[in-house]
Amino acid sequence: MGFWSRLVRTRLVGLEEVNRFPNLAAAHWHGDELALVSHFGRAGLTLLVSHSRDGEMMARGASALGYRITRGSSTRGAVGGLLALIKAIRGGHSVVLAVDGPQGPRGVCKMGIVQLAQKTGVPLFPVGVATSRKYIFKKTWNQVYLPLPLARQVILVDEPLFFSRTSDPKEMEQYRLSVETALHRARDKAERILRDGE
Repeated sequence: MGFWSRLVRTRLVGLEEVNRFPNLAAAHWHGDELALVSHFGRAGLTLLVSHSRDGEMMARGASALGYRITRGSSTRGAVGGLLALIKAIRGGHSVVLAVDGPQGPRGVCKMGIVQLAQKTGVPLFPVGVATSRKYIFKKTWNQVYLPLPLARQVILVDEPLFFSRTSDPKEMEQYRLSVETALHRARDKAERILRDGE
């Protein structure tokens, strides 16, 4: 993956804002993993990976690229995975999480990322990806894709979200929807930059 990513012309947008914070949480959609994984391992991000067979392969590859790995999902090991990410943030690390998994539906944010940001107080950065040419693994539930050599790609880190540490269930649902909206907006921005060549 490290070699493959060097064959893709990737532009990173929005990292200046990220550098203002000692640690943070980043959110992205499932399916973008292979586009993202080669670019942020050196930052030592903690990555939550499912207990599935595919997750085991992802964990080994991401670890080799420099990520810290914790295992869990929104089904098996959900509480343990969330607690491990909270512990990582409180230990001074940043974390990244695909928020619509591990079994979908695609593009629907789960509540875990909101609970994580709320309990720790860190900013939540939505990440959007746009790729000009890619191979889509159509038999996967998340339609994961691999950017093709010589493709152009934009990875955009959008403005951070912050959540109150005390919220009622209605507010929590509003927060969840705000993450969903922000992720769709980040992808749209990335696609516009890719299209317009800004």
